[in-house]
Amino acid sequence: MRYGGRALPAWAHPGACRSQAGRVPVTGVALLLLALAVSGCESTQEQSAHLEKTAKHFTLAHKGLTITHASTQVRVLNAAVVHDSEGAAAAVTVRNSGSHTLSSVPIAITVRNAHGQVVYQNNAPGLEAGLTQVSSLPANGSVTWVDDQVPVAGAPASVTAIAGEAAVASGPEPQIEVAGTHLAEASTGEVAGTVRNRSSVTQQHLIVYVTARRAGAIVAAGRAILAEVAPGASVPYQAYLVGAPAGAQLQASAPATTFG
Repeated sequence: MRYGGRALPAWAHPGACRSQAGRVPVTGVALLLLALAVSGCESTQEQSAHLEKTAKHFTLAHKGLTITHASTQVRVLNAAVVHDSEGAAAAVTVRNSGSHTLSSVPIAITVRNAHGQVVYQNNAPGLEAGLTQVSSLPANGSVTWVDDQVPVAGAPASVTAIAGEAAVASGPEPQIEVAGTHLAEASTGEVAGTVRNRSSVTQQHLIVYVTARRAGAIVAAGRAILAEVAPGASVPYQAYLVGAPAGAQLQASAPATTFG
């Protein structure tokens, strides 16, 4: 199976028990169907917990994103949009100036063309939760969040972003390590690496954000989705970057999703 001329990752094929998504549009409905597929590889208790969490994400995403007040703790440091023949992506770097880890930090983006006309906003009902928020943001830390589903129609040229208020995370922040990130195939923008869960909490629907920078500027961005990473486990990931990553410095992170 292929999408946009590129091979779909393993999760998209029947019988896959580990989910890993590259540049495939993911709506709330698709996420719910993915959970049902994954449940065939889990125990009854695990199925129940996973489906409950996924249903909650689906309900929230179904309403569409609305930010009425910008966060007083989360600051947008940088926002960039990149594109190539396959698609477009927005990358937004946010920083938490507070002393507590935040969870489910909403991020609203507005993409414009060279004439200043709005061509995309991530406020449509049904979007996957990961396209409207970053799952966690550490105290006094920063994360570069990526929306790799920006349409190329309208020739996106710039993006602005607003971070909304978020709740304090419950419990200690799980330590998630991303290592070995490298450009596996320059012609397709394929990046690979390994995610290790150094916590005692299973991470559900973990998103790996990858950016490529040249002279400090973001020139490519993408993400991968892992359905589950067990405590102590190391899981390989693949991401397809939008833009021109060849020769650029790669950076990757995977904000914790589950705090136990």
